[in-house]
Amino acid sequence: MSDEQNATRATVSLRLAGRARAARSGWLLLTAVLAGVSGLVGCAEGRFVWVADLPLTAEAQSVIGPRDTLLVLVRNQAALSGEFVVRDDGAYLQPTLGNIQVAGKDPATVAAELKVRLNGMVIDPEINVAIVKMASVHVNVVGEVKVPGSYELTHDRGVISALAAAGWLTDFARRDSVFVVRSGPRLANRPPELQQRIRFRAADLTSAEPHAARFRLLDGDVVVVE
Repeated sequence: MSDEQNATRATVSLRLAGRARAARSGWLLLTAVLAGVSGLVGCAEGRFVWVADLPLTAEAQSVIGPRDTLLVLVRNQAALSGEFVVRDDGAYLQPTLGNIQVAGKDPATVAAELKVRLNGMVIDPEINVAIVKMASVHVNVVGEVKVPGSYELTHDRGVISALAAAGWLTDFARRDSVFVVRSGPRLANRPPELQQRIRFRAADLTSAEPHAARFRLLDGDVVVVE
């Protein structure tokens, strides 16, 4: 066999070995991803709360999150009013009152709390709170969706928007097993074990069932479709 033939055979062998290593690496990566999804799905199969069992009034308004901009209006009190950006720790600096923790609450709740705290400082305080600019949130969508991955939601924080970004459910998805998995207790008045997993039916999302339609994702939420 000539030197040229030997060189060609060596080149082919190196290419095949490289492809084999790449294939093994790809398989390991796929296995790791699937293991992570499996862990989340297994977590979702534990205790959960149906979104319809959450108080509708708590979900009817947008939930305040870090980096949102709030408009706080205190009637006849310009020094107490203004636009305030919520910090990453979930609080903003309210004149005369200091830091006010607002992340995870709706604007009506914050207005009611401010009214209580301003009593005695302001005669019969009348307060309105609104979100004037919503920060984007990053969520992960995994399981039986067409394009699993991490997505940034800039306008609508609804579950249906996250699923749409991921290409919607696959043909193998269980239509009554869509979960939002949260990393910490963020739902008021619920036992800790129920604060982590909120369950949805796909039909309720597409039919605009009030509880499902008004639910808002928070930064770091994971949407799991079984």
